[in-house]
Amino acid sequence: MLASLGVGYELSSSSNLVTQAGSLLLLSLLGLQCWRMQRQQWTKPGPAPASVPAMAEPASKLQNLSSRVLQACGDAVVVSDGLDRIVMVNPAFLAMTGLSPSEVMGHSAELLGMAPLRDSHLNGVRSSLEADLRWSGESAQTCADGQQIDTCLTVTALRNEASQITQHIRTFNDITPLKQQQRVLAEQARHDSLTGLPNRRAFGERLQQAMSRARRQPQTLAVLYVDLDGFKSVNDLHGHAVGDQLLVEVGQRLDACVRLTDCVCRLSGDEFTVILEGAGHPDEVQRVGNRMLERLSLPHCLKGQSMVVTPSIGGTLFILGDNASTLCQRADETMYEAKRSGKARFILNLLQPELQHAQGT
Repeated sequence: MLASLGVGYELSSSSNLVTQAGSLLLLSLLGLQCWRMQRQQWTKPGPAPASVPAMAEPASKLQNLSSRVLQACGDAVVVSDGLDRIVMVNPAFLAMTGLSPSEVMGHSAELLGMAPLRDSHLNGVRSSLEADLRWSGESAQTCADGQQIDTCLTVTALRNEASQITQHIRTFNDITPLKQQQRVLAEQARHDSLTGLPNRRAFGERLQQAMSRARRQPQTLAVLYVDLDGFKSVNDLHGHAVGDQLLVEVGQRLDACVRLTDCVCRLSGDEFTVILEGAGHPDEVQRVGNRMLERLSLPHCLKGQSMVVTPSIGGTLFILGDNASTLCQRADETMYEAKRSGKARFILNLLQPELQHAQGT
Protein backbone atom coordinates (compact mmCIF):
# COMPACT_ATOMS: atom_id res chain seq x y z
CA MET A 1 0.00 0.00 0.00
CA LEU A 2 2.86 2.42 0.87
CA ALA A 3 4.65 1.58 -2.39
CA SER A 4 1.48 2.26 -4.38
CA LEU A 5 1.04 5.61 -2.62
CA GLY A 6 4.62 6.56 -3.62
CA VAL A 7 4.03 5.61 -7.26
CA GLY A 8 0.81 7.56 -7.26
CA TYR A 9 2.50 10.64 -5.88
CA GLU A 10 5.17 10.55 -8.60
CA LEU A 11 2.55 10.13 -11.30
CA SER A 12 0.37 12.95 -9.92
CA SER A 13 3.34 15.36 -9.98
CA SER A 14 3.92 14.72 -13.72
CA SER A 15 2.92 17.43 -16.21
CA ASN A 16 1.42 14.87 -18.62
CA LEU A 17 -2.36 14.98 -18.43
CA VAL A 18 -2.73 11.29 -19.23
CA THR A 19 -0.31 10.43 -16.51
CA GLN A 20 -2.14 12.60 -13.99
CA ALA A 21 -5.50 10.99 -14.86
CA GLY A 22 -4.02 7.53 -14.38
CA SER A 23 -2.58 8.49 -11.00
CA LEU A 24 -5.93 9.78 -9.80
CA LEU A 25 -7.62 6.55 -10.83
CA LEU A 26 -4.99 4.53 -9.02
CA LEU A 27 -5.40 6.58 -5.82
CA SER A 28 -9.18 6.17 -5.98
CA LEU A 29 -8.91 2.38 -6.34
CA LEU A 30 -6.40 2.30 -3.50
CA GLY A 31 -8.71 4.27 -1.19
CA LEU A 32 -11.65 2.00 -2.00
CA GLN A 33 -9.60 -1.09 -1.18
CA CYS A 34 -8.46 0.38 2.16
CA TRP A 35 -12.04 1.20 3.08
CA ARG A 36 -13.15 -2.36 2.30
CA MET A 37 -10.37 -3.88 4.42
CA GLN A 38 -11.15 -1.64 7.40
CA ARG A 39 -14.85 -2.40 7.19
CA GLN A 40 -14.18 -6.14 7.30
CA GLN A 41 -12.04 -5.60 10.39
CA TRP A 42 -14.85 -3.67 12.13
CA THR A 43 -17.59 -6.19 11.34
CA LYS A 44 -15.58 -9.35 12.10
CA PRO A 45 -17.16 -11.04 15.20
CA GLY A 46 -14.77 -11.52 18.08
CA PRO A 47 -14.81 -14.34 20.69
CA ALA A 48 -17.21 -13.89 23.65
CA PRO A 49 -15.44 -12.84 26.84
CA ALA A 50 -14.77 -15.82 29.08
CA SER A 51 -16.13 -13.98 32.12
CA VAL A 52 -19.64 -13.38 30.70
CA PRO A 53 -22.11 -15.89 32.30
CA ALA A 54 -24.71 -17.79 30.37
CA MET A 55 -28.04 -16.02 29.90
CA ALA A 56 -30.55 -16.71 32.69
CA GLU A 57 -34.01 -18.09 31.96
CA PRO A 58 -36.43 -15.32 30.97
CA ALA A 59 -38.65 -14.09 33.82
CA SER A 60 -41.82 -15.00 31.91
CA LYS A 61 -40.64 -18.59 31.56
CA LEU A 62 -40.03 -18.89 35.34
CA GLN A 63 -43.43 -17.38 36.07
CA ASN A 64 -45.06 -19.90 33.78
CA LEU A 65 -43.25 -22.74 35.55
CA SER A 66 -44.29 -21.44 38.99
CA SER A 67 -47.91 -21.25 37.88
CA ARG A 68 -47.83 -24.82 36.57
CA VAL A 69 -46.30 -26.09 39.81
CA LEU A 70 -49.00 -24.35 41.88
CA GLN A 71 -51.76 -25.76 39.68
CA ALA A 72 -50.38 -29.31 39.85
CA CYS A 73 -49.61 -29.28 43.60
CA GLY A 74 -51.60 -31.92 45.49
CA ASP A 75 -51.67 -29.88 48.72
CA ALA A 76 -54.14 -27.03 49.05
CA VAL A 77 -52.48 -23.61 48.73
CA VAL A 78 -54.13 -20.31 49.67
CA VAL A 79 -52.45 -16.90 49.35
CA SER A 80 -53.95 -13.92 51.16
CA ASP A 81 -52.87 -10.30 51.52
CA GLY A 82 -51.77 -8.48 54.65
CA LEU A 83 -55.41 -8.18 55.77
CA ASP A 84 -55.91 -11.92 55.16
CA ARG A 85 -58.11 -11.51 52.09
CA ILE A 86 -57.74 -14.26 49.47
CA VAL A 87 -55.77 -13.31 46.36
CA MET A 88 -54.86 -16.74 44.99
CA VAL A 89 -55.84 -20.41 45.46
CA ASN A 90 -54.97 -23.59 43.61
CA PRO A 91 -57.30 -26.32 42.27
CA ALA A 92 -56.48 -28.64 45.20
CA PHE A 93 -58.03 -26.16 47.64
CA LEU A 94 -61.17 -25.78 45.53
CA ALA A 95 -61.54 -29.56 45.25
CA MET A 96 -61.04 -30.06 48.98
CA THR A 97 -63.54 -27.43 50.09
CA GLY A 98 -66.07 -27.58 47.25
CA LEU A 99 -65.82 -23.80 46.77
CA SER A 100 -65.70 -22.00 43.43
CA PRO A 101 -63.17 -19.29 42.48
CA SER A 102 -65.88 -16.60 42.64
CA GLU A 103 -66.72 -17.63 46.20
CA VAL A 104 -63.08 -17.36 47.23
CA MET A 105 -61.26 -14.50 45.56
CA GLY A 106 -61.25 -11.26 47.54
CA HIS A 107 -63.04 -12.76 50.54
CA SER A 108 -61.74 -12.99 54.10
CA ALA A 109 -59.99 -16.26 54.89
CA GLU A 110 -61.83 -16.46 58.22
CA LEU A 111 -65.23 -16.13 56.54
CA LEU A 112 -64.30 -19.03 54.24
CA GLY A 113 -63.95 -21.36 57.22
CA MET A 114 -60.20 -21.04 57.78
CA ALA A 115 -58.85 -20.57 61.27
CA PRO A 116 -57.91 -16.90 61.83
CA LEU A 117 -54.25 -16.18 62.37
CA ARG A 118 -54.67 -15.51 66.09
CA ASP A 119 -53.34 -17.34 69.12
CA SER A 120 -56.91 -17.93 70.28
CA HIS A 121 -57.35 -20.27 67.30
CA LEU A 122 -53.80 -21.30 66.33
CA ASN A 123 -51.60 -21.43 69.41
CA GLY A 124 -48.28 -19.65 68.87
CA VAL A 125 -48.99 -18.47 65.33
CA ARG A 126 -48.53 -14.77 66.06
CA SER A 127 -45.15 -15.11 67.75
CA SER A 128 -43.91 -17.45 65.02
CA LEU A 129 -44.85 -15.09 62.20
CA GLU A 130 -43.49 -12.06 64.04
CA ALA A 131 -40.13 -13.85 64.27
CA ASP A 132 -40.19 -14.46 60.50
CA LEU A 133 -40.70 -18.14 61.08
CA ARG A 134 -43.26 -20.51 59.66
CA TRP A 135 -46.04 -21.86 61.83
CA SER A 136 -47.12 -25.49 61.49
CA GLY A 137 -49.82 -27.41 63.28
CA GLU A 138 -53.30 -28.88 63.03
CA SER A 139 -56.37 -26.84 62.17
CA ALA A 140 -59.98 -27.31 61.13
CA GLN A 141 -61.40 -26.20 57.78
CA THR A 142 -65.11 -25.74 57.10
CA CYS A 143 -66.16 -26.83 53.60
CA ALA A 144 -68.92 -25.45 51.38
CA ASP A 145 -71.42 -28.08 52.61
CA GLY A 146 -70.75 -27.19 56.26
CA GLN A 147 -68.65 -30.28 56.91
CA GLN A 148 -65.57 -29.68 59.02
CA ILE A 149 -62.36 -31.48 58.13
CA ASP A 150 -59.06 -31.79 59.98
CA THR A 151 -56.00 -30.40 58.22
CA CYS A 152 -52.26 -30.19 58.72
CA LEU A 153 -51.55 -26.50 58.17
CA THR A 154 -48.38 -24.48 57.47
CA VAL A 155 -48.53 -20.67 57.42
CA THR A 156 -45.73 -18.54 55.96
CA ALA A 157 -45.58 -14.73 55.99
CA LEU A 158 -44.01 -12.70 53.18
CA ARG A 159 -42.68 -9.23 54.05
CA ASN A 160 -41.67 -6.13 52.13
CA GLU A 161 -38.51 -4.05 52.57
CA ALA A 162 -40.11 -2.32 55.60
CA SER A 163 -40.67 -5.75 57.26
CA GLN A 164 -44.44 -5.40 56.90
CA ILE A 165 -46.42 -8.54 56.11
CA THR A 166 -47.71 -8.36 52.56
CA GLN A 167 -48.95 -11.91 52.02
CA HIS A 168 -49.83 -15.01 54.01
CA ILE A 169 -49.32 -18.40 52.39
CA ARG A 170 -51.34 -21.30 53.77
CA THR A 171 -50.44 -24.82 52.72
CA PHE A 172 -52.51 -27.64 54.12
CA ASN A 173 -53.74 -31.15 53.43
CA ASP A 174 -56.70 -33.19 54.62
CA ILE A 175 -55.85 -35.51 57.54
CA THR A 176 -59.45 -36.32 58.50
CA PRO A 177 -59.09 -40.11 57.94
CA LEU A 178 -55.94 -40.16 60.08
CA LYS A 179 -57.62 -38.21 62.90
CA GLN A 180 -60.67 -40.49 62.78
CA GLN A 181 -58.42 -43.52 63.09
CA GLN A 182 -56.64 -41.92 66.03
CA ARG A 183 -59.96 -41.24 67.75
CA VAL A 184 -61.07 -44.83 67.22
CA LEU A 185 -57.82 -46.14 68.68
CA ALA A 186 -58.07 -43.74 71.62
CA GLU A 187 -61.64 -44.86 72.29
CA GLN A 188 -60.62 -48.50 72.08
CA ALA A 189 -57.84 -47.82 74.58
CA ARG A 190 -60.51 -46.68 77.06
CA HIS A 191 -62.81 -49.67 76.66
CA ASP A 192 -62.58 -53.29 77.71
CA SER A 193 -62.16 -55.51 74.64
CA LEU A 194 -64.33 -58.30 76.09
CA THR A 195 -67.37 -56.53 77.55
CA GLY A 196 -67.15 -53.22 75.70
CA LEU A 197 -67.45 -51.37 79.02
CA PRO A 198 -65.13 -48.50 79.98
CA ASN A 199 -61.88 -49.86 81.41
CA ARG A 200 -59.72 -48.82 84.37
CA ARG A 201 -58.26 -45.86 82.51
CA ALA A 202 -61.69 -44.51 81.53
CA PHE A 203 -62.97 -45.15 85.07
CA GLY A 204 -60.25 -42.91 86.50
CA GLU A 205 -61.01 -40.13 84.01
CA ARG A 206 -64.77 -40.23 84.55
CA LEU A 207 -64.42 -40.40 88.32
CA GLN A 208 -62.26 -37.26 88.30
CA GLN A 209 -64.87 -35.45 86.19
CA ALA A 210 -67.73 -36.57 88.45
CA MET A 211 -65.82 -35.44 91.56
CA SER A 212 -65.17 -32.01 90.02
CA ARG A 213 -68.87 -31.58 89.31
CA ALA A 214 -69.79 -32.73 92.82
CA ARG A 215 -67.44 -30.12 94.32
CA ARG A 216 -68.91 -27.28 92.24
CA GLN A 217 -72.52 -28.29 92.82
CA PRO A 218 -73.01 -30.45 95.91
CA GLN A 219 -74.75 -33.67 94.96
CA THR A 220 -74.68 -37.29 96.00
CA LEU A 221 -71.86 -39.14 94.28
CA ALA A 222 -71.36 -42.83 95.05
CA VAL A 223 -68.80 -45.40 93.93
CA LEU A 224 -69.59 -49.12 94.06
CA TYR A 225 -67.13 -52.01 93.71
CA VAL A 226 -68.51 -55.34 92.48
CA ASP A 227 -66.69 -58.68 92.70
CA LEU A 228 -68.12 -62.05 91.65
CA ASP A 229 -68.09 -64.83 94.24
CA GLY A 230 -66.53 -68.07 93.01
CA PHE A 231 -65.77 -66.89 89.50
CA LYS A 232 -62.55 -68.91 89.43
CA SER A 233 -64.50 -72.14 89.81
CA VAL A 234 -66.55 -71.27 86.71
CA ASN A 235 -63.38 -71.02 84.65
CA ASP A 236 -62.02 -74.25 86.14
CA LEU A 237 -65.21 -76.27 85.60
CA HIS A 238 -66.56 -74.84 82.33
CA GLY A 239 -63.57 -73.26 80.63
CA HIS A 240 -62.52 -69.69 79.95
CA ALA A 241 -64.93 -69.28 77.02
CA VAL A 242 -67.88 -69.76 79.38
CA GLY A 243 -66.22 -67.52 81.95
CA ASP A 244 -65.84 -64.77 79.34
CA GLN A 245 -69.50 -65.06 78.35
CA LEU A 246 -70.46 -64.81 82.01
CA LEU A 247 -68.49 -61.56 82.36
CA VAL A 248 -70.26 -60.13 79.32
CA GLU A 249 -73.68 -60.92 80.82
CA VAL A 250 -72.70 -59.48 84.20
CA GLY A 251 -71.68 -56.24 82.52
CA GLN A 252 -74.99 -56.08 80.64
CA ARG A 253 -77.02 -56.68 83.81
CA LEU A 254 -75.10 -54.02 85.71
CA ASP A 255 -75.60 -51.53 82.89
CA ALA A 256 -79.35 -52.23 82.94
CA CYS A 257 -79.52 -51.34 86.65
CA VAL A 258 -78.29 -47.76 86.30
CA ARG A 259 -79.23 -44.59 84.42
CA LEU A 260 -77.60 -43.35 81.23
CA THR A 261 -75.77 -40.70 83.25
CA ASP A 262 -74.15 -43.37 85.43
CA CYS A 263 -71.08 -45.37 84.45
CA VAL A 264 -70.34 -49.10 84.69
CA CYS A 265 -66.69 -50.11 84.21
CA ARG A 266 -64.71 -53.33 84.23
CA LEU A 267 -61.44 -52.93 86.11
CA SER A 268 -59.95 -56.38 85.60
CA GLY A 269 -60.92 -60.03 85.82
CA ASP A 270 -64.29 -60.30 87.57
CA GLU A 271 -64.06 -56.88 89.24
CA PHE A 272 -66.45 -54.13 88.16
CA THR A 273 -67.09 -50.57 89.36
CA VAL A 274 -70.13 -48.31 89.15
CA ILE A 275 -70.21 -44.50 89.39
CA LEU A 276 -73.61 -43.16 90.51
CA GLU A 277 -73.65 -39.42 89.88
CA GLY A 278 -76.41 -37.24 91.35
CA ALA A 279 -78.05 -40.24 92.93
CA GLY A 280 -79.92 -38.13 95.47
CA HIS A 281 -80.47 -39.42 99.00
CA PRO A 282 -78.22 -42.28 100.20
CA ASP A 283 -81.35 -44.41 100.36
CA GLU A 284 -81.47 -44.28 96.56
CA VAL A 285 -77.90 -45.56 96.41
CA GLN A 286 -78.97 -48.39 98.72
CA ARG A 287 -81.86 -49.28 96.39
CA VAL A 288 -79.59 -49.32 93.32
CA GLY A 289 -77.08 -51.55 95.11
CA ASN A 290 -79.80 -53.98 96.20
CA ARG A 291 -81.17 -54.09 92.64
CA MET A 292 -77.70 -55.03 91.35
CA LEU A 293 -77.39 -57.75 93.96
CA GLU A 294 -80.77 -59.18 93.01
CA ARG A 295 -80.22 -59.22 89.25
CA LEU A 296 -76.68 -60.55 89.34
CA SER A 297 -77.79 -63.40 91.62
CA LEU A 298 -80.27 -64.68 89.03
CA PRO A 299 -79.21 -67.85 87.16
CA HIS A 300 -77.14 -67.54 83.99
CA CYS A 301 -77.81 -69.91 81.08
CA LEU A 302 -74.48 -70.48 79.35
CA LYS A 303 -73.69 -73.26 76.86
CA GLY A 304 -76.96 -74.96 77.75
CA GLN A 305 -76.13 -74.96 81.46
CA SER A 306 -77.67 -72.94 84.25
CA MET A 307 -75.31 -71.50 86.82
CA VAL A 308 -75.64 -69.04 89.67
CA VAL A 309 -72.86 -66.61 90.52
CA THR A 310 -73.48 -64.11 93.32
CA PRO A 311 -71.77 -60.73 93.76
CA SER A 312 -70.20 -58.98 96.72
CA ILE A 313 -70.83 -55.26 96.45
CA GLY A 314 -69.33 -52.45 98.50
CA GLY A 315 -70.20 -48.79 98.08
CA THR A 316 -69.25 -45.44 99.56
CA LEU A 317 -70.31 -41.80 99.20
CA PHE A 318 -68.10 -38.95 98.09
CA ILE A 319 -67.38 -36.30 100.72
CA LEU A 320 -65.50 -33.02 100.50
CA GLY A 321 -61.81 -33.64 100.96
CA ASP A 322 -61.88 -36.97 99.14
CA ASN A 323 -59.56 -37.65 96.24
CA ALA A 324 -59.92 -40.49 93.76
CA SER A 325 -57.51 -42.71 95.69
CA THR A 326 -59.22 -42.40 99.08
CA LEU A 327 -62.69 -42.76 97.56
CA CYS A 328 -61.80 -45.95 95.66
CA GLN A 329 -59.89 -47.39 98.60
CA ARG A 330 -62.92 -46.94 100.84
CA ALA A 331 -65.24 -48.60 98.30
CA ASP A 332 -62.79 -51.48 97.79
CA GLU A 333 -62.49 -52.06 101.56
CA THR A 334 -66.28 -52.05 101.87
CA MET A 335 -66.53 -54.67 99.12
CA TYR A 336 -64.09 -56.95 100.97
CA GLU A 337 -66.12 -56.39 104.09
CA ALA A 338 -69.14 -57.75 102.19
CA LYS A 339 -67.11 -60.84 101.26
CA ARG A 340 -65.98 -61.40 104.84
CA SER A 341 -69.57 -61.01 106.00
CA GLY A 342 -70.69 -64.05 103.99
CA LYS A 343 -70.67 -62.84 100.37
CA ALA A 344 -73.76 -62.30 98.20
CA ARG A 345 -74.53 -58.97 99.83
CA PHE A 346 -74.31 -55.21 99.40
CA ILE A 347 -72.84 -52.90 102.05
CA LEU A 348 -72.94 -49.09 101.78
CA ASN A 349 -70.31 -47.25 103.81
CA LEU A 350 -71.98 -44.21 105.39
CA LEU A 351 -69.38 -42.04 107.11
CA GLN A 352 -70.22 -40.34 110.40
CA PRO A 353 -70.97 -36.59 110.17
CA GLU A 354 -67.96 -35.70 112.32
CA LEU A 355 -65.69 -37.68 110.00
CA GLN A 356 -67.16 -35.88 106.98
CA HIS A 357 -66.48 -32.55 108.67
CA ALA A 358 -62.91 -33.57 109.49
CA GLN A 359 -62.17 -34.69 105.93
CA GLY A 360 -63.84 -31.57 104.54
CA THR A 361 -61.48 -29.37 106.48
